[in-house]
Amino acid sequence: MGSSSAYAGNLSSLAMAIAPRDLADPIDPIDIRPMVAADIPNILNFSLNEGEPQWSQQTLSGALGVGYLAWVASHPGSGELMAYAVANHVLEHADVQNVVVNKAFRGHGIGRQVLKALLHALAQASVETVFLEVRCANQVAIKLYQSMGFEQIQKRRGYYPGIDGVREDAWVFSLACR
Repeated sequence: MGSSSAYAGNLSSLAMAIAPRDLADPIDPIDIRPMVAADIPNILNFSLNEGEPQWSQQTLSGALGVGYLAWVASHPGSGELMAYAVANHVLEHADVQNVVVNKAFRGHGIGRQVLKALLHALAQASVETVFLEVRCANQVAIKLYQSMGFEQIQKRRGYYPGIDGVREDAWVFSLACR
């Protein structure tokens, strides 16, 4: 329970590490808030790269339930949703389920900011360790997670469904919140 205050103490150093830098045209400020049911239709309309999985309405609705934290980032002027991040948590452990940035807003540090907000909320919920999986080929996400202090802890072979039935490996990362 002291973990959230310990993490909060580390949050300022984490914030410096994840502040947008060297980005083309950062979008600043952005609005970050908990996801609500009314956000789901907008998230379902996100533009993604070919082959990127899209969560269903049912899965997104489930992320609003007990044991989950879900945050969205929106454009302060238009209110357009730009990203979302979801984690489930039980006691002192959490698993980041998804971090998605609408294709039109990538490269502006938005994924970093919405993930930072999610991590802060998890720390406030007394989470001590956060885990996540990422496709081994997703170098952009891997660099993001490493820059935020996540450590690569193992490889899961054939974890993700791939194209043409060929499964993809995943790296598992963890972050201590205390």
